[in-house]
Order: sequence, then structure tokens, then C-alpha cells
Amino acid sequence: MTEQGMTLYEPFTATMGRRFKIHRVIHAQKTPFQLVEVVDSPDFGVTLFLDRRFQTSEQDEFFYHESLVHPAMMLHPDPQRVLIIGGGDGGTLEEVLKHPSVKAVTMVELDGEVVVIAKAYLRSICGEAFEDPRVRLLIGDGRRFVEETAETFDVVLLDLTDPMEPSKYVYTREFYALCAKRLRPGGILGLHNDSPFFFPEAYNVITKTLDAVFPHRRQYTAYIVGYMLDFAFSVCAVDDVLNVEESELARRSAERGLQGLLFYTPQLLERFRTLPGYMQRILDQPCAVSTDAAPFVIHTEPFED
Repeated sequence: MTEQGMTLYEPFTATMGRRFKIHRVIHAQKTPFQLVEVVDSPDFGVTLFLDRRFQTSEQDEFFYHESLVHPAMMLHPDPQRVLIIGGGDGGTLEEVLKHPSVKAVTMVELDGEVVVIAKAYLRSICGEAFEDPRVRLLIGDGRRFVEETAETFDVVLLDLTDPMEPSKYVYTREFYALCAKRLRPGGILGLHNDSPFFFPEAYNVITKTLDAVFPHRRQYTAYIVGYMLDFAFSVCAVDDVLNVEESELARRSAERGLQGLLFYTPQLLERFRTLPGYMQRILDQPCAVSTDAAPFVIHTEPFED
């Protein structure tokens, strides 16, 4: 953060960065895991940065959170028990709780201070989700949780930071295999696969690593305005449950009373049918899957002119 002109610089890739005009810093705190900053931006309103990287904002959060949550939730006919790994801002949790079939949500967040900050300053994103009696919030390591628990879930959602050094072991074949074991029959895993355009290697590795574990996968893309990039998402399953007709998705949406969504629509199925050419070209290239022995990591260096 610079005092002159109140701008925040974000390293974007190893060769590109961007600056945000800031009205004011609402809250800044160094936790044991990261620098957390909540700022007021003229373009995005209340905005969350982690280690100077844009995470979410009150103006654009629906692009990411609806894209991550509702495809997996809607493809399941009766999602009752949901596991969220990550998602400390509460946006994913808030979207999950819109489904009336949900009876219990377990959320595992590594950095408990992010949750405290979200409750204090990000209510426009998380609402009252953390106070919902269906929610069990656990502060701790998400991978360790899936390693140790015997619980199973209808839907597992991974709301994680990019596969950089701190999070490299939640993108490996072994971790995805653990998630597969935590799915009930007919269960679905939903997660983002990074940006095919800006991080094609990460996109390719994540996709092929998922395919090494899950027999069934569908993929779709969304442009996330705050990220200023394309983002790929996948829904994955052990069982053949991902081919649901658009008419059935529309029926489920109406039955569940999902009114007022700003991005997700039942027409998502059409986006499963074909990938854009540039994405398919990336996936046509061979690459090694990410493993615990050799985890894939995005390497970026802060870039500032």
C-alpha cells in the first residue's frame, strides 16, 4: 500500500501487475499465515486482499462463488451434507446455504483470523452464514481433516488459493483421492482449475490430475471480473452422475427456490458440451500430474515497474 494517492499494487503474473485506487483501508492485519487487507475500492467496494492478491469483493463476488457452488450443488439431486475446504470469506458458505435440502455444512479453514475479519467487515459477502445452525466451522488444515475423518459428504467444494507454495499439497493426486473417498455414493467434487489463459500449465496439470482420480469430470469457464481473467471450474464424480438434462436442472432450481442468482443459470449444461479451442489446445499437450512426491507449484515473482 502506498500512502501517496492511496493505491494498492498487486503482482499479477511474473511479468505483469496492476494497481487499485483505494478510498481507505478498512482493516489490515498480519496473521500467522498471511497479510489480510480489507479496503474500500471505488470500482469494487469492500474488497479482500490476501498477501496483496485480490480475493473477492462485494461488487463481483457472485461471479466466482456462484460458479464454484451451484453447478455441483444442482447436479446433485438432494445435497444434504456438504464439506467446504477453505473459503474463509464466507461467500461459498453463503451460497451453499441457499439450498434448502442442506442439513449440515462442515467448513474447514486454515486461517481462523480470516473468518473473524469476514464476520466484522465482509457481511456484504458472507451475510449471516457463519451464524447458521447447520454450520460446523473447524479451524485447521483441510487436508489433514480429509485424511483423518471418516465422515462422507454429498458435495465437497474446494475454495482454495492458487497452487502456490503454501497450498501445493491440496492440488495433488493423493489429495484428490482423499476427497474421492469422502464422497457418498453419487457425490460430487467442485473446484476451480485456475486460468487457462494466464496459467495454462497450472490449468493443464490440475485437469489431468483430476482425471487421474475421477472417472467422470465436466468443465466450464467463467470470467471473474475482479480477477480480470478467465477461470476454469470442474465438477468431478466417481459415479456417472454428471449428465443431467437442462430441463431437470431448471426444475431443481425452481423447486429449491433459488431466486436472485446473478450468474448461475440452468443453461450451464450447454457449456459442458465443448471447450473453447484455446483450452482444448492446452489439454492436448502432455504433462505430468501433480503428486505429493512432485507437487506442481505456480512460480510468480512480484513485478513492479
